[in-house]
Amino acid sequence: MKILFIIPYSRQKNNGNLGTAGSFSAVPPKIHTISMDNFRPNHMNRVFHSGAVSDTIEASGGMDMQIRLAENIRALRRQHRFTQEQLAESLGVTPGAVYKWETGLSQPELAIIVELADLFQVSMDVLIGYELRNNDRESVIERLKQYVHDRDHVHGSDPVDAISDVEKALQRYPNCFEIVYRSARIYRVKGLYLKNPAYSERAISLYRHACLLIGQNTDPEISEVSIHLEMAQVYISLGQTEKGLEILKKNNPCRLNHPKIGEVLASSCNDAKGALPYLSAALLDLTVTHMQIVMGYLNLYCKQRDYENALLLLDWALAFYPGLKCPQKRSYLDKSEAALWAVRADVLWRLEQKEDAADSLRKAKVAATAFDREPNYDARNIRFVSAAEAATAYDDMGSTAMDVIDTILADSDEPMLLTRWMRIQNEE
Repeated sequence: MKILFIIPYSRQKNNGNLGTAGSFSAVPPKIHTISMDNFRPNHMNRVFHSGAVSDTIEASGGMDMQIRLAENIRALRRQHRFTQEQLAESLGVTPGAVYKWETGLSQPELAIIVELADLFQVSMDVLIGYELRNNDRESVIERLKQYVHDRDHVHGSDPVDAISDVEKALQRYPNCFEIVYRSARIYRVKGLYLKNPAYSERAISLYRHACLLIGQNTDPEISEVSIHLEMAQVYISLGQTEKGLEILKKNNPCRLNHPKIGEVLASSCNDAKGALPYLSAALLDLTVTHMQIVMGYLNLYCKQRDYENALLLLDWALAFYPGLKCPQKRSYLDKSEAALWAVRADVLWRLEQKEDAADSLRKAKVAATAFDREPNYDARNIRFVSAAEAATAYDDMGSTAMDVIDTILADSDEPMLLTRWMRIQNEE
């Protein structure tokens, strides 16, 4: 079952376009452009690639450094699939020299160590004798992800200094999107919970950098829009409300940021008039999303024959509607409610609760009859919604609410339920 809205996008005289399906739109407030400082990379920072075997370092003693250097040269040579002869040729030394480095019989000169670091694409401190600590790039990324979910790290009570680890990661991978983005999130949550403006400002800087690296991103749930949403929330937490709103309004496809914009206008800006169109549109979108989620879960549970959870879900879903109904007014919510009562009857029938199923059918009949007597698809009949222009709902459930019930029960593989429905229809 699907519900959508078709409504005018704007009341402006020169705009006769219609809004997108499945949505509500009011006249958007004026949107200002936002400028972003150009990122100037620090050329003193090397860019390390996936060939690096580690990044975070722990100092060891002098003799241990020599042993680690030998191990690292050998490991990195094999990782890059060089023979000792090929490595020697690349560096202009003899194969015997490479053999001695790898066995710890001698150490390369400093200039050769620099060449080795460049050749293997690792930092100097990784190549020479520091202890490795599972710090390849993917391990670093996973560790940064975990910091955000570990409240001890967020509140600063963990003995491991998350910020120190973050900065080391940024030093070694300054232009890796995942590391920059995850680091921004860590600074954001620490700035929020510790009330540390410096951390929040650092988060904004990193979010800006992440936007420039977005081409590396492979996560479909992350985009410039989602990054700007997080950035805007940081600005708002810093008290820079206008800046935050500016970003939210500019990066607002499909009214994604309407709830937040409405909330900020109503609370931080004391602009109830400006907030109302955003909140109304967000509420209408919520009713559509609610039905989509409910129908998705219902299909999932019914295909798994998990009718107990399907029933719990339906009871939750049906509790959503009464609070949105205006007294003495009909809306498409009545039609949606009738459909859910019919589905609830089907689920109860499968659970062998046949009298309860019949009661649900009677409630479906009451809701459907009331709607069909005065059908109304105008979303302005929903409580809390304020819209100067008409907002009209459309669905694929059937021409009337009674048609919807008939279709749901006819599609069921419980023929006796349909028979019971036909009897209930004839009840006074």
